[in-house]
Amino acid sequence: MRQLIEFERSYILQDDDFIDKLELQHFDLAYWRDKSSTTSVFGGRGGSVKISINGQHAILRQYLRGGMAARLSTDRYLWPGKTRTRPWREWAILKLAIKAGMPVPRPLGACVWRSGLLYRAAIITAWIENTETLAQRLLQRPLQKEFWYELGLLLRRFQEHGFRHADLNANNLMINHREQFFIIDFDKAVEMKSLQDWQWIPLRRLQRSLEKIDRQNHLHYRPSDWQALIDGYQSKGRD
Repeated sequence: MRQLIEFERSYILQDDDFIDKLELQHFDLAYWRDKSSTTSVFGGRGGSVKISINGQHAILRQYLRGGMAARLSTDRYLWPGKTRTRPWREWAILKLAIKAGMPVPRPLGACVWRSGLLYRAAIITAWIENTETLAQRLLQRPLQKEFWYELGLLLRRFQEHGFRHADLNANNLMINHREQFFIIDFDKAVEMKSLQDWQWIPLRRLQRSLEKIDRQNHLHYRPSDWQALIDGYQSKGRD
C-alpha cells in the first residue's frame, strides 16, 4: 500500500507494506554518516549508502547530477511538479518492472525537498541480499560463458517489456551467490512502446563500462564474454 506524507515544503512517498513510517531524516545522508550500520555502496557518484531501518536493510540513494550540469549544482533540479520529480518517476517505473516480473529492487520510500523553483531528492529501495555488482564480481573471478548468455537473455526480456535503462553499466547490474542477475538504479529510465534502434544504446553503454573498468582495474573479462552476452540477447529474436 502506498502512502503520501506531506510536510510544508517536502513530500515522502512510502510503501507501508514493507517498511515502518519514514521520516525526513531517513533520506538525509548526513543522518546515516556516523552510524555503524551504514556502509558506502560501490559505484555511482558517491550518493548511495546501505542503511538499516528497524532491522530492514535498504539502499538510500541521493539524486546527484553528473557531467556539465554538476558545475551548476550537484544535487538540485528544476521543480516540475511532485509527480514528475526524479524519485516519483523512478518509483513508477520500478513498480511496472516488478509487475512484469523483472529482477529489480522494490521501492520503499521516496522524498523530495522543495525550495522555490528547485528541489533535492532521494530514494530508498530494498537491499538485495547476497549480491555484488558485476564489476566487483569480475574483479575477483571470471563469469562463465553460460551466465553471460543468461545476462543477454535477461536484457532482451527487459527491453521487450518496454523498459529502457538510462545508465546500464557494470555497477548497475548485480549478481548473487546463485549467479542470478538484478538490475538497479532506474533514475531516468523510461517505458518504450517497441524495440527499435534505441535498444542498442544501453548495450553499448554497458560494453563501454566494462572496457573502461577493465583498463583502470584489470577485470576477468574477455571479448568472448561480451559475444556470449550478445548471443543470448539475439537468441530471443531467433526463437
